[in-house]
Amino acid sequence: MNKVTIEKLDVDVYEEVLENGLKVFLCKIPRYSIHARLTSLFGGSILEFKLKGEKKYHKVPAGVAHFLEHKLFDKKDFDPLKIYENNGASGNAFTNEFITSYHFTGTDEFYDNLNTLFRCVHEPYFTDENVLKEKGIISQEKKEDMDSNYFIVYDRSLINVFHNLDFKNTVLGSLEDIQSISKEDLYTCYNTFYHPSNMILTICGDIDIDETMKFIKDYYSKKDFGPSKEIVIKKKEEPESVVVERDVINKDIQNKEVFITYKVKIPNKPDDKYLNKVYFSMLLDMRFSGLSELADITNTNSNFLSGISSRVIPVDDYYILSFGVTVKDDTEEAIKIIEDALLDFDFDSKRFNMIKKLILNSLILSFESPYEVCSTITNQVRLYGGIVTDIRSKLKSLDFDTFVNYIKHIDFSNRSVVILEKKAN
Repeated sequence: MNKVTIEKLDVDVYEEVLENGLKVFLCKIPRYSIHARLTSLFGGSILEFKLKGEKKYHKVPAGVAHFLEHKLFDKKDFDPLKIYENNGASGNAFTNEFITSYHFTGTDEFYDNLNTLFRCVHEPYFTDENVLKEKGIISQEKKEDMDSNYFIVYDRSLINVFHNLDFKNTVLGSLEDIQSISKEDLYTCYNTFYHPSNMILTICGDIDIDETMKFIKDYYSKKDFGPSKEIVIKKKEEPESVVVERDVINKDIQNKEVFITYKVKIPNKPDDKYLNKVYFSMLLDMRFSGLSELADITNTNSNFLSGISSRVIPVDDYYILSFGVTVKDDTEEAIKIIEDALLDFDFDSKRFNMIKKLILNSLILSFESPYEVCSTITNQVRLYGGIVTDIRSKLKSLDFDTFVNYIKHIDFSNRSVVILEKKAN
């Protein structure tokens, strides 16, 4: 094992790559509960792929990663969630656009829970019958989303922003996608993306590092996954423009929903990918957080029935920046207020330094939680190829003048607006 220390936070992480390619990260912190997660680098936006050496790409329906997550809890002779529950632990999983993670949090019977996690992920049981049954369950989940005002505008925004990238498909897929998923699709994706060489195991809490690593190695020494697999995701060129700049959807609702999405080319400076993302995220904190001037406007303006939600996601060569808000009547006012705030480059250095301090404090607090430590490590390995050991030093290096110069050189011209409102009589 290799020990790496996260500077200034008194946190040691023990990392090792097993012979089968699994990346393991163990972190001991004196907390009552233990959190463990096993993550496959397979999410909802990956639909065309092949193994290196294969001539043809596999193309699978949208929603298959999420469907696969559901099916891995369906076993012939045991129930993973019931085992967790009997051991006083909570187990679950989630799928987003990039990954699927299976996890548990508990205090007792750690090794039994860890064995259950491994069996849950590494013992697939897909049949025509249980796949057909799952279609009904997930279709119902999708129908609930289709009735949600938020998901209506969010799903439409994906279609309106992306020309070619499979990110334009929702994680659940459409009803048609769900119905088209077969047992063979699940096994194709499972056999490709659930090899340990495409997975990350993170465990944090009051664990014995050596005993835990021994348990992990003992389990995997008894499993033959075959050679490591080099996966090729089909590359798709994506124009900087959006597909549809403005879209209005009619629904029998009392109020109105506004969803604005900006498609921004990722700046080439700073070269440090972590700092690049932090500077961009600070724009949201400066203009749209509870510390911003905009918070006062939305709290006092009767047209705003909710605060303005904001989110930034790196997708391929772009940052996808989205804002959502519920308004009583005037959608144009909401659009203008959001855009004016985003494009106002007259930043306050005092507010910048206050937000910088809050980010640093938040970092320290996050490393008090086993869940957050595992989440941070997994995301850093996926995004940056390894643990950012000097994360606190990087955040302390954040500079106001660099931030202003960074934001001023970003092109915010590629924008798509989706409005959900009642059809006029």
